[in-house]
Amino acid sequence: QYHCAGNGSWVNEALSPELPKCVPVCGVPREPFEGKQRIIGGSDADIKNFPWQVFFDNPWAGGALIDEYWVLTAAHVVEGNQEPTMYVGSTSVQTSRLAKSKMLIPEHVFIHPGWKLLEVPEARTNFDNDIALVQLKDPVKMGPTVAPICLPGTSSDYNLMDGDLGMISGWGRTEKRDRALRLKAATLPVAPLRKCREVKVENPKADAGAYVFTPNMICAGGEKGMDSCKGDSGGAFAVQDPNDKTKFYVAGLVSWGPQCGTYGLYTRVQNYVDWIKKTMQENSTPSKD
Repeated sequence: QYHCAGNGSWVNEALSPELPKCVPVCGVPREPFEGKQRIIGGSDADIKNFPWQVFFDNPWAGGALIDEYWVLTAAHVVEGNQEPTMYVGSTSVQTSRLAKSKMLIPEHVFIHPGWKLLEVPEARTNFDNDIALVQLKDPVKMGPTVAPICLPGTSSDYNLMDGDLGMISGWGRTEKRDRALRLKAATLPVAPLRKCREVKVENPKADAGAYVFTPNMICAGGEKGMDSCKGDSGGAFAVQDPNDKTKFYVAGLVSWGPQCGTYGLYTRVQNYVDWIKKTMQENSTPSKD
């Protein structure tokens, strides 16, 4: 009698002496997000709309569950904290609610080798390769409020076009307060990179002209003031899978932005799928059953 959580499918690795491993179905929210219109201008959301959403409490940020042992996030979220505390499965991040949600314990943090470490992170103007993986000590139990998001395919079907829509979610800054305690979300269109380049950067600690824009970044937003903001970093920019409309994949990760409420830049995950898979394979946890 096998039981598989998260509506998974059994995968049998040929000639493996062990029991088949169950891979949970990725990218399928228990309830679809119906938007009323870092998250500025967004709407309230339920964790069941974004079961892959991970909460980091120091620094206050986000991440995306991509496997029972792995969380994907932005490098700048974990560069100063190699042992982040993470939570899954809760719509609210009030302390009393977090106490009842599932806390994830990190085993190891892998920051992309192309991410430049700086003495003064606040002055950073180069967010190229803003991506990291957190390996977990124990596998996450999947369910209606906790499930992984798919990785992008590497075929050209997954190349984003201007106007393609993605969903962002997080507990970051809103118009009314510095942080949200209930999950917020918004749907944003992909925009040409020049749109992000044209917005004046609001950061007194850095030289506005020194910001780097690369093909590893996606520009999105620019509509109705909906945008990610401080505190949403590392969360997924989730796009409908072109080959399976029931699923979402992580096309981007909230990285940085010139000004909240305008356009935001997202790490282009498609460019890192090989690194992600290689890192996961080389550090895979031997079966503890």
